[in-house]
Amino acid sequence: MDKSSAQKTAAYLTHELRSPLTSIICALELMRGSGITPDESAKLLDLALRNAESLRSLINDILDLSKLQNGQMELSKAPADPLAVAREAVESLLPWAQRRGVALVLKGSLSCPKTLIDARRTCQILVNLLSNAIKFTPTGGSVEVAVETGRRERAGTVVVCVKDSGPGIAPEDQSRIFRYFVQAGPENQRAEGSGLGLPLARAMAELQGGEMWVESAPGRGASFYFTLPVCVGTQETDEKSKRIVETAFGAVVGRMRA
Repeated sequence: MDKSSAQKTAAYLTHELRSPLTSIICALELMRGSGITPDESAKLLDLALRNAESLRSLINDILDLSKLQNGQMELSKAPADPLAVAREAVESLLPWAQRRGVALVLKGSLSCPKTLIDARRTCQILVNLLSNAIKFTPTGGSVEVAVETGRRERAGTVVVCVKDSGPGIAPEDQSRIFRYFVQAGPENQRAEGSGLGLPLARAMAELQGGEMWVESAPGRGASFYFTLPVCVGTQETDEKSKRIVETAFGAVVGRMRA
């Protein structure tokens, strides 16, 4: 990174860190003042907590970026059930999706082979993709996570897809969104992200021997795909043993089909 790029990055990060911190300080100062009702205090506390979470997420992204750039990102690969990893990521974001009125659906084959991955980092990839999908999906929409065995040119992998029903991504933005600090989409939603989630997700997928790409069109939502290497010796060969599970995470009721 040259001096000019480093200065721009530093200025960008300073702004991104300062904004949620300023909001937290202001909320706490107002809570300390007189004449604040319990309801107002609860709303200010909720605001401070949301901004604190945003700040923590940004700091974690910056630390991961530093590790990647310095070749210090460590992976602990082990055989793992990709469907279980996907379920963990979906359930971690369920409260936020419910608040936004977005349904989460998880689909996958119960006979999907195990993968040789760092489960924690893979969950992080999914959380990053799901966060973007939920953010850009309107109230009443849905986000679907599909976990399938790779075929043809992607044989020997498991393919994971995160599909949303949002506004979609313009063709000219589809290559740019994987660059650091670049954001696409409606202007009023760009401020909600740091521009680090997608490039970090792709980098972590590639470190595990996979790839990531996007398929989208304006007005038709976006589908983000990434692959994970199958753990040798776990590929399911008996077609009759395949069972499909679909779990819909709603506001109150979840359903499962087997």
